[in-house]
Amino acid sequence: MKISACLWLSLLLLACTVTVADTSNRVFKLAGNMPNQVLWSPVNPSYQYRDLLPQPDKIATFKKLGYGSVTLGETHQIWLRDDKTVEETVSVSRFYMDSNGIETVGNSGFWIDSTSQRVEIKEAYVLQPDGSLVSVDAGNIQINGDNSTSIFNDYSYVTIPFSQLIPGSISILTYKIVTYYDKLPLPWFRALNPANFGHIERFQAQINWAKEKQKPAWKTDYAKLVCKEGALSLTCNTLEPSLPVPTERGMPAYNDVLPVLVLAEATDWNAISNKMQTYTEPALSNTTVIKDLADQLLKEASSAEDKLQRLATYVAREIRYVGIEHGYNGVVPRPTLKTLERRFGDCKDKTMLFVDLARQAGLDAYPVLTSTNRHALSKLLLPSLNYFNHMIACVKLSAYKDACIDLTDSQTSPAYLPNTLQGAVSLSVGRGADAPSTLDSEPYTWVVDIKANHQLTDDGSIIETLERHYDSHWAAGLRHSLVSKSQDDQDRSLLEYYRSVMGDKVTPTVKLQGLEDPNSLLVLSTNTEFRNAYNAKQLINFSEIDHWLRNLINNTKTTNVIYPYSFQGINYKSQISYKLENQKRINNIGPKLDYTAEWGSLHRYYRNDETSITAFTELKMPRLQIPVEKIAEFNRFLDLLNQETRIVFSVQK
Repeated sequence: MKISACLWLSLLLLACTVTVADTSNRVFKLAGNMPNQVLWSPVNPSYQYRDLLPQPDKIATFKKLGYGSVTLGETHQIWLRDDKTVEETVSVSRFYMDSNGIETVGNSGFWIDSTSQRVEIKEAYVLQPDGSLVSVDAGNIQINGDNSTSIFNDYSYVTIPFSQLIPGSISILTYKIVTYYDKLPLPWFRALNPANFGHIERFQAQINWAKEKQKPAWKTDYAKLVCKEGALSLTCNTLEPSLPVPTERGMPAYNDVLPVLVLAEATDWNAISNKMQTYTEPALSNTTVIKDLADQLLKEASSAEDKLQRLATYVAREIRYVGIEHGYNGVVPRPTLKTLERRFGDCKDKTMLFVDLARQAGLDAYPVLTSTNRHALSKLLLPSLNYFNHMIACVKLSAYKDACIDLTDSQTSPAYLPNTLQGAVSLSVGRGADAPSTLDSEPYTWVVDIKANHQLTDDGSIIETLERHYDSHWAAGLRHSLVSKSQDDQDRSLLEYYRSVMGDKVTPTVKLQGLEDPNSLLVLSTNTEFRNAYNAKQLINFSEIDHWLRNLINNTKTTNVIYPYSFQGINYKSQISYKLENQKRINNIGPKLDYTAEWGSLHRYYRNDETSITAFTELKMPRLQIPVEKIAEFNRFLDLLNQETRIVFSVQK
């Protein structure tokens, strides 16, 4: 895998129309791909329906478990040749039990890298219950580029649509991928998943190599997979079926969950780090252009932190993100002068431009590899660059403090890493790195300070003036959702957000501040009239929920029962005031609150004079990884907090 997913953007598959006759040795062409990349080359069928069909009791069990389909067998035959090529033949047979299974996985397919791979499709057909065989129409095979509006790389997905599937059908797909790893900037690496989110009856991997010096390093974390080494071979088999890996909302990223068998060229982490440094250092400029720009940007800069912020803001906001990542450019950053000239680049290009500027300004800056979808160090089984899909920059501010910045995120303050990178796996480039680590995590993701003033009128209305000051990742998330919208769409979104918390019967005026400056707070101001909110003549006791606090607490609860809950942290402050009219006086006030538990603390106190009262509330719950056995207790704490979101006082006429 190349370092090619430098943002957490969703990938848009751009279909390439393929029209060929259903004959052998016809080539599927995708513009820019190497010759003969995808070859339709069917052989005589090697499977028969009766040999694959599960026993009736097994089928009954599958149906009882609610499976729509199961993988009967998945085999990988890998041959490491002595001419710097790797041949891998993959065969997958799948049994369909109902229409849902057909709808979900009626297509099969695989990824290819057009720079270094070609593939031959050897078998693609459906075995029917009546013994007939339905071949795939080669004219329906699709090749889709893995590109979005800002990312362009060499990956393509080949989709095989199986025809005439019915309950009881068995699909067969066999293909051979040849990888020319002398064309790869990275050492050879292969990760196989002997278990995934569907049922696999049997998994097998057979790896052979031509000479002893080609022997790959290997490791698995799947207890059900038994591997045995031979003289020039490795054989791995599951001894029992692999049940589906369970899923639930709030679960970790799939890379942190799925069992894996890893094969790789033998190396160590220090060599990997140093190898990457041979790609990054040549990108730096030896001219005065970068120095002059740094001097211009840092006029009157007062500290190392100030310099970092100014340079990072410039690169993040003035050099737009475009990833043209074909061939070696998927791994190797471009010269910083080229990036500056074009005023666009991918994560590597932007990172190295920042590093260049920072070093010219006297800062100790360096690149760091990381991943937007990996947080578990335990899943990095063998040293490899393939675990990392992103690059950021770090600056050593002191012997004990390094500050890291994602130069592709123009909406997050340089003071914070994006939320997706909190605690992500990382590997410093050069600098003697001998093992990966995890990036630091901010204690609080959801940071807000609320100030509200309420005028209680004699006609039973409440006039509210509200300011919400968002900081950190919450501010960044709002900026990402709003910055590309028109003024009307921004106003509409903010109105919907307010109504989702306060009810849809009000129409506040909305004002937004700080959208264009990621280094400032994002402030949302509203003015709202709540008519007929209370009976003014009978007002003795007043009670109102802190709606913003309750909404935050409700959204924090988790339903996880399988995986630990990654709670992201809350730092909530509110100052909510009420003013009475016409000689009404504040009498009794609500109780002071001081709750402290292992999950955090809630504090509230009141200040009042004769005609007004202010409730001060602070909820602090730092980021935590909550074990499954503690989740019920965590949710009970949130329930307790929810009961205390009500602000109360009494009125004397």
